[in-house]
Amino acid sequence: MTDGNRTIIETPRLLLREMTAADRPDLCMILQDKEVMYAYNGPFSDEEVNGWLERQTGRYREWGYGLWAVVLKQTGEMIGQCGVTRQLWNGEEMLEVGYLFRHSHWHQGYATEAARACMEYAFNILGASEVCSIIRDNNIPSQQVALRNGMRKAEGVMVKHYRGAEMPHWLYLTTREEFSGKAGGCNNTGSGSGKNRRILTVHYQAPCGEMLLGSLGDRLCLCHWTHELHPGRVANRLRRILKAESEDCGQISGDTPGQSAFPEILLRTVRELDEYFRGERKEFDIPLLLAGSEFQKRVWQQLRHIPYGQTVSYGELAAAIGAPKSVRAVANANGANAISIILPCHRVIGSDGSLTGYGGGIDTKRYLLELEKKY
Repeated sequence: MTDGNRTIIETPRLLLREMTAADRPDLCMILQDKEVMYAYNGPFSDEEVNGWLERQTGRYREWGYGLWAVVLKQTGEMIGQCGVTRQLWNGEEMLEVGYLFRHSHWHQGYATEAARACMEYAFNILGASEVCSIIRDNNIPSQQVALRNGMRKAEGVMVKHYRGAEMPHWLYLTTREEFSGKAGGCNNTGSGSGKNRRILTVHYQAPCGEMLLGSLGDRLCLCHWTHELHPGRVANRLRRILKAESEDCGQISGDTPGQSAFPEILLRTVRELDEYFRGERKEFDIPLLLAGSEFQKRVWQQLRHIPYGQTVSYGELAAAIGAPKSVRAVANANGANAISIILPCHRVIGSDGSLTGYGGGIDTKRYLLELEKKY
């Protein structure tokens, strides 16, 4: 991997580098070909090509990556584009590997070769725990590329409304563990592997509603509301990312008898939550296991720096992580936070001071903010 000419990735046959304005003619050969663009409901206009190129160069500046030009080593010809971007899957931000190649270079394994290299980049350079490809239901060639690279089709469908049409999309994904083919858990997912991995969960009754707490190994991975806006979404995402099943250990409280039956990390969490609700604790000291994209983790870690009893806007939070133009992505990451209160996403509000969406509901968010003002 070299930097002098902005080449990002090299494979046996290909170079992947940043696109520039000089690549526009080659990009038009891809985006204005009706055979290539059938999954987009037809070829792009000149204006749409310009917008596409501007988005990629903007991503390079903001993220450090995006869709790159794929160049054939033998000829120096740009034959496609492939890279890593951040995309939403039913409201959840994910790290996606995308690819689009000139029709004249289909069926030669270039998409598979480039996409696999981008998956390696996502895992090894960006530190991703999982990567995906979000593919339209009628795009069979792209689905085959995902399957050849070891991705699996996940459950569910997402309908994109794009260019005046409803386009059903499927999710293909793989984890670091699956991609590497090694036994055991991912580097950041605690002990245990395979079917023996268990997220141990307990139900905790907070003054403003019931919470579900969960641990994997000796770290807390879940502290969320059972009356969340989208029931089960957060817990289901954790099971998928951490490759673990859930085991419900029942109800827990600070005075639960026979507490030796519960993991110490969950007992410690209950003690600290009790202290928080009594106004005795303003910071938490719980070892956490964050399951999400690198961007999401940056947002979640920044939440810890919002002082007790204070609030920030989504724009201020985006600026604090060095991504001032990513307000919407920051809002989505905030909504995907699986460890409420301890990572205080309730302290993030609208720029006009309004109490915007919260997984546990607006009433719960208001309760927590008023609690902190009280103490």
